Amino acid sequence: MLVSLIIGIFLAGLLMVLLNWWACADVSAARKALFWAIVALCGLFGLILFATGKGFAAILPAGFAAWRMFGTRLGAKPGATGQSGNRWPQRQSGMSRSEALEVLGLDASASEDQINATYRKLMAKYHPDKGGNDWMAAKLNEARKILLNK
Repeated sequence: MLVSLIIGIFLAGLLMVLLNWWACADVSAARKALFWAIVALCGLFGLILFATGKGFAAILPAGFAAWRMFGTRLGAKPGATGQSGNRWPQRQSGMSRSEALEVLGLDASASEDQINATYRKLMAKYHPDKGGNDWMAAKLNEARKILLNK
């Protein structure tokens, strides 16, 4: 009875620590941690199935875990990943300067102050928190970045 209480308190404390980390983690770290947690659970599930005599059924989860842990590193072709190390290459900006001017509704002689004023006006209108959408806000951000060479 006392042992199960101690184990329960330990697990509750561990859960609190993990939830606190999850709340403070950035998206890429949380995604990576979730991926490795799933791989570890599949491996553990495979080991449990193997230990209980269900050897054939253990092949699937243990095989998945082994493939994700070792297969992608061993079988990956050089240069198959993007520069950031992700599986998918990063998309290059496809917006030209003329397209950026068109998005903001400016002419080629627009000054930095005009660009910033127009950007603020349009962002106030199209910001997702103001009833706009993420796509338009992203286009406005990209256009401003291109025009100000940032």
